[in-house]
Amino acid sequence: MALSIEAFGASPDGGGDATPAARLALARLREGGERRLVLPAGRLDFWPDRATERYAFVANNDEGLKRIAFPILDMNGVEIVGEGTRLVFHGRLVPFLVDRSRHVRLSGFSIDWERSFHSEAEILAEHRLGLDLRIPARFPYRIVGGRLVFEGEAGAEHALGNALEWDPVRRETAPFAADNYGIGERYAAEAIGAREVRLTTRLNRPLPRVGNRMVLVDERRDCPAIVVGGSTDVTIRDVDIHHAGAMGVIAQRSETIRLERVRVTPPPGSDRLVSTQNDATHFVQCRGEVALIDCLFENQMDDATNIHGVYAQVTERIRADAVELRLMHRQQHGLEFVTAGEFLQLAHADTLETFAEAGVKAVQRVNKEFFRVTFERPPAVLPRPGDVATNLSWTADATIRGCTARANRARGFLISTPGRVVVEANRFHVPGAAILIEGDARSWYEAGPVRDVAICGNVFDDCNYGVWGRAAIQIGPAVDAVRQPTLRYHANVRIEGNAFIAFDERLVHARCVDGLVIRGNTLRRSTTHAPGGQGPVLDIDHCSRVETEPPAPA
Repeated sequence: MALSIEAFGASPDGGGDATPAARLALARLREGGERRLVLPAGRLDFWPDRATERYAFVANNDEGLKRIAFPILDMNGVEIVGEGTRLVFHGRLVPFLVDRSRHVRLSGFSIDWERSFHSEAEILAEHRLGLDLRIPARFPYRIVGGRLVFEGEAGAEHALGNALEWDPVRRETAPFAADNYGIGERYAAEAIGAREVRLTTRLNRPLPRVGNRMVLVDERRDCPAIVVGGSTDVTIRDVDIHHAGAMGVIAQRSETIRLERVRVTPPPGSDRLVSTQNDATHFVQCRGEVALIDCLFENQMDDATNIHGVYAQVTERIRADAVELRLMHRQQHGLEFVTAGEFLQLAHADTLETFAEAGVKAVQRVNKEFFRVTFERPPAVLPRPGDVATNLSWTADATIRGCTARANRARGFLISTPGRVVVEANRFHVPGAAILIEGDARSWYEAGPVRDVAICGNVFDDCNYGVWGRAAIQIGPAVDAVRQPTLRYHANVRIEGNAFIAFDERLVHARCVDGLVIRGNTLRRSTTHAPGGQGPVLDIDHCSRVETEPPAPA
């Protein structure tokens, strides 16, 4: 038996706040009996005023007190099914939080905001002082003390944290455009006409071109569209995410996550260039299978997906069988990194070389950042402060098939998991590396090495037209060059049967791989852009057991 959100007071196309109805409907589902909530065709609006409130640590996003429209908390076997329903959100609100739940299905609706968290402006002039912009009325703002304050809804305001040039004709980032992170600390704004603003600032090169657009972004990541945490068997199917004030879908420490025909894209008929403000999808310390099937990821302000573990740093060796660990990146604070009965892998941070594995007997949390771990027995090699640990009990297999990643900022698929990974029959047109296989213990602290990756039957169409990659496929850990000659961080990567269309003929850049096969690929040369970098078609160094053949002309 199914419930309709209309029975709890929501009125499609009525313009009222459907948030209380969603809360009441989910409370009824939680009581048992019915398991299905139907969202009827039409538009439903959601405001933060009467939303459920909860402090949430969301990995790779900003922690904080969140207002949540659909809190799916400690539930089992719940389906939320739309009938092509348009869900429109207002202000700082998280549409869906799936927490410590099992067998959850979300399908048949779209997610958007009435006022986006970013703004866009036409470039009128570039000169020695900086930049002149025309800001359309749909992106309201005011100038206060020489600062741009972008006005949202329900009291929300958006600061200027980054500015990036986009080509409105191609509807993608301008060729080789650079970010301007930190601009919020080094600009002054003044009005020079009706909705025209001069930004006096220093911009990174290449300088923007008149007629293009600057996308003006708030660096905060506090309103992802769908958050999944501590949950098992979650499927998101036939859902369009047109916008979010952070990532589209973010899952952490969850098991078996499947996305089918999820489309991250600006709304149809809209002139807006940007979809989500950060990654389209992101998976942190998950296990089981992460499956992305027949999805579209376009125009988001970061990568299409990122599947990775976490490195925590050893800050103190308490005794031979106990250490203190620290979650290093602020957007990993609060993550349930490890629990008793799980296994940690220990590595040296400067080389990322593994030196021991250890079972965990007990965990004592100090705060959101520090915790103490007692091992079942002392590791064979004792860790030192500065070493890092990753959780071997939470690593995912990944299947990415039939997806399209295009016209976004940065890269396509970031993969750092030792599980079985299949990337096949996808199409890429991204300004950086289409596939990045890395691992680092110095910046984002994203683990770890891959052990079984097949990249087969994909189309790489004019990638690397930006500044976020060294090749269409880039493999290698973030360690200093002096550490690379003997390091074999990744293993068993096959790149077979792919079609490359490339103005930049740097197709594969690989470092520190044991077992690399590149064969059966084709290359068709393109003249879309002048090459952005120099290097061989296959740039391979510090690798073992390598089998390669040059791509055949297409």
